[in-house]
Amino acid sequence: MADRSDLTADASDLAADPSDLIAAPATAPGAGALSVIRLSGPSALAAAAKMFVGPDLAARPRALVLGRVIDPRDGRFIDQALAVYFPGPASFTGEDSVEIQGHGGSAVPRLTLEAARAAGARLARPGEFTQRAFLNGRLSLDQAEAVAELVAAQSEAEAALAARHLQGALSARLAPFRGRLLAALADLTAILDFEEDWTAADARRLAETLTALSAELRPLIELRRRGRIFRDGLRLTLAGPPNAGKSSLFNALLGRDRALVSPQPGTTRDYLEAAVNWSGLRVELVDTAGLRADGADELETRGQALTRRELEQADAALWLQDLTADDRPEPPDVPGLVPVWSKLDLCRGEPPPGLAVSALTGEGLEELRAAVLATVGANPDQVPEAAPNLRQQKALEDCLAGLAAAAAALGEGRPPEIVGLELTGALSSLDLVTGRTMTEDLLAEVFSRFCLGK
Repeated sequence: MADRSDLTADASDLAADPSDLIAAPATAPGAGALSVIRLSGPSALAAAAKMFVGPDLAARPRALVLGRVIDPRDGRFIDQALAVYFPGPASFTGEDSVEIQGHGGSAVPRLTLEAARAAGARLARPGEFTQRAFLNGRLSLDQAEAVAELVAAQSEAEAALAARHLQGALSARLAPFRGRLLAALADLTAILDFEEDWTAADARRLAETLTALSAELRPLIELRRRGRIFRDGLRLTLAGPPNAGKSSLFNALLGRDRALVSPQPGTTRDYLEAAVNWSGLRVELVDTAGLRADGADELETRGQALTRRELEQADAALWLQDLTADDRPEPPDVPGLVPVWSKLDLCRGEPPPGLAVSALTGEGLEELRAAVLATVGANPDQVPEAAPNLRQQKALEDCLAGLAAAAAALGEGRPPEIVGLELTGALSSLDLVTGRTMTEDLLAEVFSRFCLGK
């Protein structure tokens, strides 16, 4: 019997033989009503026959059938379960696959996985099922990445964006662009292959095409900035002078007491983090130490340094000023800073112009949320159709750089062969997004981030 350490296979060799049979749990370990063990490979059906006793799976593809899971080494009963056979190539991985749905917990799924291994399967590496789907043409590389992003999504916005990428939104956005780039390269290649004269008119037409292509690509790269908020969540830092009500507002926005609150200035020495959901968008709240010019001890000074670092790294920040205080220091000069008057419930008379809130009564909190979202341009009801992740953005930027290099070569009057090389490089960079261009290192980078069983 294998111990728990056997359930973590080496993720470094993702270029293993795709013809062998792999197996892995597809559900999280621990207490639960159900567990699913997945098998995929040419011998999936034969292996299932050794460990699952019941109706013939091949006779009823894509239909759940009831049977018994046994240990193929000695016939010992393990579980009563359902099994389903997905014949390739019309399966998730593009090859014959079997899923066994049994009881949850710790022992039964482990024993079922051991039965699959005894029947001839090896433990799948993280992401290997999705990797096979990509290699077998069932998914493009950006769609494969969307699988992991959908599993990891922590908010409705993250899930919506990942789902659109899984449906091919990014690939569809890039397809017409790729067609025009490929056509430009084909026209240039035809001139070179047939040894036709390269004229000034040819160079002018290509330069116009490259200008149009670059203009078309830049907005998609810019989508990364806005899409990152929906993909990764919004980091919002609460800053201000000591005793401005930051911790009270932190607790109010969180909906529970997470930070200690005291009328004594300088209570917060470190920073606190907690996540909330604003209309389907994940927001990471950061409560920080108060900033003041003097009077801070060594520990508070170190906390203030952390505050400044958090302000630099935040997507947006709130600068709180106490309406009842006489001293109102100027806010730091950082982008995305939203000035906020605090302790509105203690204000006598009309508050100054601007955003004012009360952590005690909740007054102004909805307006505060709206102001923050407007500052970063993140409307939860307007999740972009497609937004590249960091790897995809880098590939698109390299494509844009290739277009710029080709345009520069044209402007310098360099030979068309040089221009063609730059365009070929741009096309290769673009194809890294969808996986038309790939390397073993790229596969390892993408699929090693997946969980076991995906």
